Amino acid sequence: MRASLPILASLASVTSAARFLLQIPITHVVNPSALSSTTHATLQSSGAPLDAYLTRSNTFNFNNVSAGSYLATVHCRDYAFEPLRIDVSIEEPVEGSGDKKEVIRAWQTFLGNEWDNKGESRGEGGNGLVIEARPVGQKQFYQERAGFSPLSFLKSPMILMALFSGLLMFGMPKLMENMDPEMKAEMEEMQKNGVLGSGTTNTAQQIQNFDLASWMAGKTDSGANSRAESPAPRRR
Repeated sequence: MRASLPILASLASVTSAARFLLQIPITHVVNPSALSSTTHATLQSSGAPLDAYLTRSNTFNFNNVSAGSYLATVHCRDYAFEPLRIDVSIEEPVEGSGDKKEVIRAWQTFLGNEWDNKGESRGEGGNGLVIEARPVGQKQFYQERAGFSPLSFLKSPMILMALFSGLLMFGMPKLMENMDPEMKAEMEEMQKNGVLGSGTTNTAQQIQNFDLASWMAGKTDSGANSRAESPAPRRR
């Protein structure tokens, strides 16, 4: 019976559970005293999640936490908090002593990444460890209407096209004035001969005078002119 007492004590130490606190620090981002009463934190692992609500001391108290690896998440209506990885293990401070204690370690973690991808350490210790749950920022549910911005106005494609057209309109005469006299004479000669400008004008006029109904009926202006110019048959 006396020999069984150390064994029972060791079993009690092995099956004992850990306890720790998640504390929201006072920062310029959030005032913990102003958070809603529905703010709570959860510890999630392979089993059922553990839940704790925010106390007056701005902490979440977790008791009877068994050994394992947990994801700690703070659920708040107005603010977002960084997720934490919390590992609870039972270790011997001195090897061979037989005295086992709970060891709690906390790290920053990242959602969507591998579980072994740990960030900065958020604390390590025994029972009663206080771990900071740092806020990331305020949640935005509505997108604010953007005000007038001259830069975005100038980036509009229509405005850029109008500015380019105006630049050509007022800049081409200046270029023509500063052009070499011989080249300027050649340009004027080409304009007179219809090489520049007239071809585009004639094409535009042909498109405007195009008769779709006559074309579908097989009638053309040349055919009509040829029939009009053909001589009338002679009477016998």
